[in-house]
Amino acid sequence: MSVYVNNITVNTGENFYRDYYLDNIDGTPLDLTGYTGKSEVRKHPDSVGAATTFSLTFVDRSNGRFRLSLSKEQSSTIKPGRYSYDVMFTDSSSKKSIVVEGNILATQEITTGCIKTVYTNRFGFISNDNQTVTASGALPSSTIDEITLSEINDYGVVILGYADRCGTIPNTVTFIQNNITTLEQYLANGGVIWFRGEHGGGGCAPSADQNAALAALGTNIRVRGTSNVSNTTTNISGSTVLPATLNHSATNGLDGGIALYETSSNGVISVAYQKIGNGVVFVNADVNGDFTSPSNELYDGIRDLVTAEEYTPTVTTTHYDPNP
Repeated sequence: MSVYVNNITVNTGENFYRDYYLDNIDGTPLDLTGYTGKSEVRKHPDSVGAATTFSLTFVDRSNGRFRLSLSKEQSSTIKPGRYSYDVMFTDSSSKKSIVVEGNILATQEITTGCIKTVYTNRFGFISNDNQTVTASGALPSSTIDEITLSEINDYGVVILGYADRCGTIPNTVTFIQNNITTLEQYLANGGVIWFRGEHGGGGCAPSADQNAALAALGTNIRVRGTSNVSNTTTNISGSTVLPATLNHSATNGLDGGIALYETSSNGVISVAYQKIGNGVVFVNADVNGDFTSPSNELYDGIRDLVTAEEYTPTVTTTHYDPNP
């Protein structure tokens, strides 16, 4: 019995079924009388343990027709991403054969009627461009996990951009552009994407890649000027959930979005946000200080932005270094 290759797409959280027809080599229907079958979904063909198992039913045995199906409860347990599956039949003599195999693309619908507010984990960073939050990094974090794109739906705040060092981030820009549908789905479900910028002083982090990444995320927030001073940022949003102050050692100025924090010495806006879909893009302009290992209080404040009314900053004028 030859193997039929068929790739399918499953929308997580929805019912799914697909019918298959098996033929003999001469084109006549394969009589499936006496056969049993099973079909498992795995992250990779050689993965230990199945992500889920299709329900396999014989719709018309004599004409070789069977059906694979998932209930919405079953499909909702699959994280978005790519998987493999196969269908194995056992005949009346106990001979086993793989008859269908292929890839599965598990996706989430962008439109959702329910905003997700409870997540298994808090901060997750998607590594790129040699940026890392692990213990081997220049600024290791004790509160941020390093994750992959397939794990974002388990995290209430997903961080992109800079983690611990200066440099350009062209791969991060490409990553956002190539995976924007998945990121938009995450935002549509109530997720928060935190873009961490880095200061431009001394050639540390040019603004071009940062602004390209922000544009790819669909926000109008942009990096504009540089303030290379030790500083405290002050909450100007009126939010009582966000921390009153945050510390850092250097920062860019930000333009666009809704201002959340300004530097205490010169009024540069260093943290801002914008609501996109049902979620939020949160932007800060430096990775050190209180941003290296963000607190539970900061997490609660960032997540509160999703459901809170948009804040009106107590100041609206910003001042930028014209020669960053």
